[in-house]
Amino acid sequence: MNETEPRRTRYLGLNSDNARALGAMVLDVFVLAMAYAAALLLRFDAEVPRQNLDFVLKVFPLIALVYVGANYLFGVYRTVWAYGSLGDILALFRPVLLATLLIFGVNFWVKDRDLPLSVILIAGELVFPGMAFVKMRSRLLLRLPRVAVASQRLLIIGAGHTGQALARELQNSPGLNYQPIGYLDDDPRKQNRRMHGLRVFGPVTGLASQIRAHSVDAVAIAIPRAPGPTIRSIVATCQSAAVPVRIVPGVERWISSGSTNDALREITLDDLLGREPVQVDYVACSQSVKDRVVLVTGAAGSIGSELCRQVATFQPLELHLLDNNESGLFDLAAELNGVSPQTIIKLWPASVVDERKLHDIFNHVRPNLVFHAAAYKHVPMLEANPDEAFRANVIGTLNVASAARTFETGTFVLISTDKAVRPTSVMGATKRIAELLVLALARESEHTKFVAVRFGNVMGSRGSAPLTFMRQIERGGPVTITHPDMMRYFISIPEAVSLVIQAGTFGGSGSIYMLDMGQEINMLELAERMIRLRGLRPNEDIEVVFTGPRPGEKLREELVADFEQMQSTEHPKVMRLTASAEVTEAEIRRLIGEVEAVVRGDADELKRRIHLVARKYSNDPEDAPATVRPGGA
Repeated sequence: MNETEPRRTRYLGLNSDNARALGAMVLDVFVLAMAYAAALLLRFDAEVPRQNLDFVLKVFPLIALVYVGANYLFGVYRTVWAYGSLGDILALFRPVLLATLLIFGVNFWVKDRDLPLSVILIAGELVFPGMAFVKMRSRLLLRLPRVAVASQRLLIIGAGHTGQALARELQNSPGLNYQPIGYLDDDPRKQNRRMHGLRVFGPVTGLASQIRAHSVDAVAIAIPRAPGPTIRSIVATCQSAAVPVRIVPGVERWISSGSTNDALREITLDDLLGREPVQVDYVACSQSVKDRVVLVTGAAGSIGSELCRQVATFQPLELHLLDNNESGLFDLAAELNGVSPQTIIKLWPASVVDERKLHDIFNHVRPNLVFHAAAYKHVPMLEANPDEAFRANVIGTLNVASAARTFETGTFVLISTDKAVRPTSVMGATKRIAELLVLALARESEHTKFVAVRFGNVMGSRGSAPLTFMRQIERGGPVTITHPDMMRYFISIPEAVSLVIQAGTFGGSGSIYMLDMGQEINMLELAERMIRLRGLRPNEDIEVVFTGPRPGEKLREELVADFEQMQSTEHPKVMRLTASAEVTEAEIRRLIGEVEAVVRGDADELKRRIHLVARKYSNDPEDAPATVRPGGA
C-alpha cells in the first residue's frame, strides 16, 4: 500500500483506485436521488402524493443498483475524468440510456404502478447531464476565469490540431503559468471564430498589432513543420516587441514524453533553419548496411559519430570505428552498444595518414562499406598549417581509398565540402584534390564503387559559427562576425548524415553528390537572432564586433562549380553532379607526389602547389592567384 494514500482508505481496506470508484458511485447515487426528486416534483406540480413518494423511496435502492451496475459494466468508473473528452461523455450516455429503458420496461408491465412512466423518463433525462457534470466538474471549473493568477497571456500562432491541443492542455494545467488568450491563423475559414472558447483574431501578418492590442506576454508557435522563413519572421516580430517566443515540438513528441512541461520549449537553431525532416529510403539504406561490415573513419568527430549512430540503427554485422581520438572512440562505443546490441563494434585508434596501419586494419576487417569522414576542417588553422592539411585531407584520403580498392570494398563514400568549389582556402583545395582522387580511382576500379558527397556547414559541429556565437553570448560577449555580408549554407548533422547514407545507396561510381542546403543565411542576422533568443539586445547587452575576413574565407560559399551540371536522383534532396573532371589515377598520383615533395619546405610554395592541383581540372586558370576572389573574403 502506498504510504501517501489517505488513511481512511487504508482503514477500509481499499486502494486508491477502489476508493475513487466508490466515491464516484456515491456521487452517482446522489445525482439519481436529485433527478428522481425533481422528476416527481415536475410530474405532480410540486405536490407529490404520499403513496408515490413512499414507493419511490422503497424501490430507489434497486434503481440506484441498476444505474451504478450499468456504469460499472460499461467501464465508466475506470475512466480518468480529469482528462475526460467528448467521447467519454458519449460513452456515459449508453449505460444511462440502457438503465433508463430497463426500468421503464419493467415498470411498463405493472398495472397499478406508483412510479409513473413519465417520472422514469424525466429522471433519465436529468441523470445523464447530472452525472456528466459531476464527472467533468474538475475540467469545467478549470475553464472558469481565475482571479489573481500570475499567468502569462499567451497568443498561439496556428489554430490547427496542434494549436488547439496546446490551448486545451494549458486550460487544464494552470500550473504551467500560461493563460491562452487566442490564436492567429492564415486560414480565413477559422478567423473570427472560437475554438475551446478562444477567438482566432486574424492572420499571422497581424502579429505585431495583436501583441499590442491584447497585452500579450508570450507567443507560442504551434505550426507543425513550420518553414524556416516563417519562424524567423515570427521571431523577429516578437523580438522587436520584446515578447518571448516559444514553440510546440509537435503533439506526438509532447504527448509521448508524458509531461505537460514539454508542451512548449525555447526556439533552437534548428527551428531557425526550419528544414523539414528528411525522409530517406529506409529499405534501400537497410539493404546497403544490414548484415554488412561497415568502417567509419573520423568516427569520433561530429559527422563521423552521427554516421555511426545512424548506421547502427540499420543493424550492420560489424561496425568499425577508426579515429586518432582514443577517448572519443571509447565514449562513442559505449553509446552505440545500446543502439544495436547484436552489432559487433570494434575500435581502431589510428591515423589515416599511417598507410601501413590502414593496410593491416583493412586486411583484418575487409569492410563492405566505408564512410571516410576523417579530415581537418578549420579554415584559418589549416591556412597556417598547410602541410598538416595536405597530409590529413589528401594523403589520408589516398591511403583509405587505396586500401578500400585493394581489399575490394563494395562502396567508398568520401565526405566533402562546399569549400571544394572554386577553393580559396587550403582546406577547400585539399578537399577538392580528395574529390579528384575519388573520381580517378572510380575510373579504374573493378570492384569498388567510389563516390563523394558534398555539403555546406553543419549546424552544431565542433567549431561551427553558431556554437561559437553561443559560447560568446554565454560569456557576455562580444560576438565576433568576420563581415556583415558573410553568408553561409547550414544543414543539421542528422539530416546531412542521413542523406550521406542515402547517397551511398545510389549507383554510378565516380559521382559527386550534392545535398540540398536550402537558403543561405546571413551570419550577422543569425548572431543577432541568437542574442535576442536569450532575451538580450545586440550592441546593447551583447556587443557585436566585426573582425574582418580571415585568410581563405569567402563571403559566400558555392555548391556547384560553373563546369558542373546537376541531375536529379532517386531522392529529392540529393543531386548528382556531372562533368566534374576527367582525371586518371596516374595523373592525380603524379600531381600529389609533386606537392608532397615540398610538404616540409616553404609553406607558401606548398600552398601554391596545392591550389594549382585543385584548379587543374576546372575552368579556373592554373596561374590564377590562390587568393580570395571578388565577392569573397
